[in-house]
Amino acid sequence: MLDLKSEETLSTLIKAQIRLEKDIGEKLSSLEQRVDSIGAKLLIREMQLDTKKHAEILQEALKAAGTKSFWDYTIHIDADKQTVKRELEGHIKAEEKMMEHLKEEAKRTDDDALKLLLNHFAEDEKKHHKYLKTILDKTYKIDI
Repeated sequence: MLDLKSEETLSTLIKAQIRLEKDIGEKLSSLEQRVDSIGAKLLIREMQLDTKKHAEILQEALKAAGTKSFWDYTIHIDADKQTVKRELEGHIKAEEKMMEHLKEEAKRTDDDALKLLLNHFAEDEKKHHKYLKTILDKTYKIDI
């Protein structure tokens, strides 16, 4: 657990980042409306959605900041743990399939903007895959 001074600093930093993410999201929205290229619009839209996502996740993190380690929250009923673990493993397999599909589609297109988006999405799926494995490793280590 963090001391009070650290909690205030962490809270202040998170709040500042939330404001920054929201501000950038608004600016990207305005920019998206002013560009003509569909490729540019799509990339700007993706960045805009990412900034919104970041702000929302940080808002949730702010609620828990300083209470206890984020990994200390667990499910306490073994049947629920087993179900959640199986679902996470299923999501890991789905992420792998999506990653491969996106990579294959990126190879098939000659459109540079679409190729860039598909490759970026594949990288996101790779990141999601890593997150899910981390969740399994840190939170749901149980014997079934």
